[in-house]
Amino acid sequence: MLHFIGSIFLLMSSLLIEVLVVIYIVTNTVHLIFCTAFVIDYALSCGFCALETIPVFLTLILSLYFWLVAFSYWRRLQWEHNPENDD
Repeated sequence: MLHFIGSIFLLMSSLLIEVLVVIYIVTNTVHLIFCTAFVIDYALSCGFCALETIPVFLTLILSLYFWLVAFSYWRRLQWEHNPENDD
């Protein structure tokens, strides 16, 4: 649920301030940590059932990609609002 709220904040950040992007980055990091821990725990208990963990791996890959996109967007916002970068 926290990751869903962070995703909504990311969507709103295109209209509002860059702090919402930071909230998304933090919630996505928490999501990546807990999802990875779930996969490791499930692999140890199930003998690594491949068909059941494929959606989790896809979720991890997509979350990592969206985290990288949000992080680069946040860095771009910081660069644009830096007074030393006067064009």
